[in-house]
Amino acid sequence: MSSGYRVAVVGATGNVGREILNVLAERQFPLADIAAVASPRSTGDIIDFGDSGKELKVQNIDHFDFEGWDMALFAAGSDVSRNHAPRAAA
Repeated sequence: MSSGYRVAVVGATGNVGREILNVLAERQFPLADIAAVASPRSTGDIIDFGDSGKELKVQNIDHFDFEGWDMALFAAGSDVSRNHAPRAAA
């Protein structure tokens, strides 16, 4: 990845999360790094980063360290967002 933003997509395995990944890839958003983050049941799954040919390994939201990430895009349910968005913002 080139210089740019470090972006975490929370809820990456859901329909909205996958669409966010598709749009970021399609629009060639300036990324230094991208993280696919989701529930523990999806941890370790491999998902596509749009049509870029890059694959992402899903990371567990419960253990994800938001330190050093420029932004977190939440596409998870309200309970997940309520619990983890304040942690991401801190």
